[in-house]
Amino acid sequence: MKKLMIAALLSSAGMAQASDLSISGFATVTAGKAYGGSDGEFMGQPCPCFIGNYEHGAVYHGNEWSLARESLVGLQASYRFTGKLSGTVQAVARASEHGKPEVDWAYLSYDVAPDTTVQVGRRRLPIYAYSDSVYIGYTLPWARVPQDIYGWEVGAYNGVNVRHSRSFGDWAVTGTVFAGQETTENNTEQRKIYYGYRVDDDWKHILGGYLDVSNEVFGARLIYMQNSIDLSMYPPGEDPTFARGTRQRIVGLSGSIDYGNWMVRAEANRFMRPALDYKSSSWTATVGYRIGQFMPMAGFSSYKEKQTATYTETQNDNTRFVGVRWDFRKNMDLKVQWDSVKDSSAYDFTKNAKMVTVTWDVLF
Repeated sequence: MKKLMIAALLSSAGMAQASDLSISGFATVTAGKAYGGSDGEFMGQPCPCFIGNYEHGAVYHGNEWSLARESLVGLQASYRFTGKLSGTVQAVARASEHGKPEVDWAYLSYDVAPDTTVQVGRRRLPIYAYSDSVYIGYTLPWARVPQDIYGWEVGAYNGVNVRHSRSFGDWAVTGTVFAGQETTENNTEQRKIYYGYRVDDDWKHILGGYLDVSNEVFGARLIYMQNSIDLSMYPPGEDPTFARGTRQRIVGLSGSIDYGNWMVRAEANRFMRPALDYKSSSWTATVGYRIGQFMPMAGFSSYKEKQTATYTETQNDNTRFVGVRWDFRKNMDLKVQWDSVKDSSAYDFTKNAKMVTVTWDVLF
């Protein structure tokens, strides 16, 4: 379905007038280096090690500077077929994937009423505050979203959502329900971060909803989602193993404050897989203060898994970070960020590390 939608949008765009078609883009160039912390190895690479992005397996290691972990470029095309029907495609090429384009968005939108829109196709999973713009660096206050909370292996879904918006005085309220599924073969995060071999990770029967509330100063989101998970694991030299229908529930809450020169961002979520006796909780908070074109900031994030009688191989880590953003042009910024990770996992994970990152973001 995704390929058919893209082909239809592109063929329509070829016949479009300029007023019907809009094209925009974004890019991020990120240079980073993991240093200090603990020596050793992680997934066959020398440490110190720092996970810059779980979903796409971007790991910095070995006291070496790299531009090839998080740098990317993206294009978005939107075409309005009628006053009520439009289509959107967004593709991103990442250095970590050797520049191979990947479709993050490909969906049709139909306004069934002035305040109600139905979207069908491929979108980002809305389980985080920055789900829609997680890879558009210019929209982020940080060099990257905090990975202790934005660290799950599936970030998009194919399906449908219905959004309804209302205004109450100075407040805007939007409620959204969504459903769908996502199938991944040789999942990048599972292979590069956790197992080192092929794992097919399928999230099925996705069903959820979220509520956004905001005014000029304050914003908040409450999200609930449930789904089932099918895992197919192919360890080298062994027979494949399969786990079918593992139920999962996700609850998340986020908030933002922009008051005067102050900026506050906070987010927390919980993932539960009862059949595996698995529960994880994560949270992050950041405070920044704008001084002209500059905004220094500091924050903390944490990820913890609950140890139980049957779930003992827990991952536990937290990150302190400080940084500064410089908006030197209307559509560009430069960020410098320092992170310090403390890893107290119950198995041999990344261990402690420090990280320095320099990022240039642009919209075009």
